[in-house]
Amino acid sequence: MAEVLPPLKPIPIKERLSVLYIEYGQLDVLDGAFVVVKKNGIRTHIPVGGLACLMLEPGTRVSHAAC
Repeated sequence: MAEVLPPLKPIPIKERLSVLYIEYGQLDVLDGAFVVVKKNGIRTHIPVGGLACLMLEPGTRVSHAAC
């Protein structure tokens, strides 16, 4: 039988990454998580639960699913 995982707890603000800058990529959702897709197809997952602020710089496109 599978073990039941404990409930998730939010990360306190003081332990989060302050600011994450994204430029020249497309912000999208993949399997329920934010990802940035670069021109060459490389995907980088964004840990939004561990961020205080996400800054989108010029050249960033946001998909409808990520809104």
